[in-house]
Amino acid sequence: MASPSVSSSPAAGSSLHDDLRERVRDATDIVELVGSYIALRRAGKAMTGLCPWHEDSRPSLQVNPERQTFRCWVCNIGGDVFTFLMKMEKLEFREALEQLADRAGIAITRGRGGLSPDDKAALFKALAWAADRFAACLAGGPEARAARDYLAGRGLTADTISRFSLGFAPPAWDWLLGQASAAGIASAHLAKVGLAVERQNGSGHYDRFRDRVIFPIRDPLGRCVAFGGRVLPGAAPDSAKYINSPETPVFSKSSMLYGLDTAREAMAASRRAVVVEGYTDCLAARQAGIDDVVAVLGTALGERHAKLLRRHADQIVLVLDGDDAGRRRADEILDVILAEPIDVRIARLPAGVDPCEFILEHGKDAFESLLAAAVDPLEYRMDEAVAKLAGRDGDDAVLAAVESVLKPLAAVSERSPLSPSQRQLREDQVLGRLSRRFGLSREALKNRLHDLRTQRRPATSPSAAALPAPVAVGRLPAWDREVIEVLVGQPDSVGLVVREVQAADLESSAGRAVLEAARHLHDAGKPVALAGLLLVIADPALQSLLVAVDEATAGRGAVDPAERLTHLEDALRRRSAQRQAHASVLALKSSRLDPGSEAVLLERLVAQRRAAQGMSDPKDG
Repeated sequence: MASPSVSSSPAAGSSLHDDLRERVRDATDIVELVGSYIALRRAGKAMTGLCPWHEDSRPSLQVNPERQTFRCWVCNIGGDVFTFLMKMEKLEFREALEQLADRAGIAITRGRGGLSPDDKAALFKALAWAADRFAACLAGGPEARAARDYLAGRGLTADTISRFSLGFAPPAWDWLLGQASAAGIASAHLAKVGLAVERQNGSGHYDRFRDRVIFPIRDPLGRCVAFGGRVLPGAAPDSAKYINSPETPVFSKSSMLYGLDTAREAMAASRRAVVVEGYTDCLAARQAGIDDVVAVLGTALGERHAKLLRRHADQIVLVLDGDDAGRRRADEILDVILAEPIDVRIARLPAGVDPCEFILEHGKDAFESLLAAAVDPLEYRMDEAVAKLAGRDGDDAVLAAVESVLKPLAAVSERSPLSPSQRQLREDQVLGRLSRRFGLSREALKNRLHDLRTQRRPATSPSAAALPAPVAVGRLPAWDREVIEVLVGQPDSVGLVVREVQAADLESSAGRAVLEAARHLHDAGKPVALAGLLLVIADPALQSLLVAVDEATAGRGAVDPAERLTHLEDALRRRSAQRQAHASVLALKSSRLDPGSEAVLLERLVAQRRAAQGMSDPKDG
């Protein structure tokens, strides 16, 4: 493993006197953070839960509230709140810092065109204000009568409309903009969040949402970040049925789902996430008492959605209309299921019926039965492929059907969250089912899959850099482990280590990197301990090692600091004597000495070796 450089750490890019990282971490409770992703239960002084990074049936992830660290003993992964969020969300350190700062209410300046805290607050204020204006218009505005009739016709009650803050945007081109100035809302902020659009001639702005029912879209914290607008029946034929807010600094539709902020608890209880395609479909299900339902925002279910949902559920059930568009979307889902460690199912509705209509007509129990009968996308695609073979003869038709399944399997990236063993198991399952369904040998299917992968792989492209392998505590040289244990948990002895131990004294690159980080902290007047080291060391493997050393040391029980210091001083003396003895041996081998000098050197060598073994000199007795 290459020696990690402290200078490449996120902390080293700025002054060690900048306490922002420490303030953000101190303001973030790791139990609360981890608990927002997985269920935790108490186990003694620690909290445990199922690890999200491997197939965990017995809780392997341990959270230490006292030290504010986490560790999975199976994956050998550990760290602090920053490490956890970076791994869960696939974030860089700066992004994790910003998210945790937002969560803690700590102001942080965004660089390189990012949002300042004031800018971001202004955008959320504009969005919340607009949501209130739309809702007020729907509730009492005379121009919203048709919208109220439409929602009533869809079976939505006044309670549901109020609970989800539905609204209406009148047909006027500047209805929202006209009210903004008096409310202290800048048109530039409305444009920044997609509520206003600049005119082509540059003479000002106009409202994006006009003559539409409005559905506020909220982030997991419950803040309004965007809107969806549904056209009313009888609108011009060229009007888009739905329009959504564009991508903005606070909204990305590919990583957000409608209703997720109020569905997470139900998902955690059912371990299921039901995904529908329309806002009213989601609301009809919620109104019927099916609370683990969310809706996509005008896009197909993608990998980012799957990653988001598998934090809360073990199974995704996608409800699709029984038309050609639903069939195409079902085909797209196979790419997701093969790349993500989550069970995805497809529930098909009768042709011409959407979930809202189905629930209103048949009720909650019938809809639950439809969800229970959902099939996985692979089975669905094979059924479709067999159906397409009807009336067609020849091997080419069979090959086309088989390749419609093999191609997405070949595209599964090695950077998929699935482990190599999981990918292999899934591949074997798919090939076995294809073999049985189409009467082809596994060997032939495997060869074709290999050819498809070869075609996809660029011949000259370098392979992706491998992530650093975790450093196992048990494989550390004894002295390196001793030094790291002191730096992590013995503040009274840190000064001695920093002064007396040199990088050359350590055998492992991990030990040298930790020592270098400790020296940076010590020279800057910062306390050297687990918390400080986790801030200045960016390497995830080293962070895991530090947590593992800390946990192992704590597991041995309390150690008297004075006794530990005495032991460390003795060890340093012995190692110094070992180096001196080694130098004396080299001198004896490489120098021509007279008998007297050689006798003196031999006597010195004996004394040095006795000192290295912790034995006193007989003369001292």
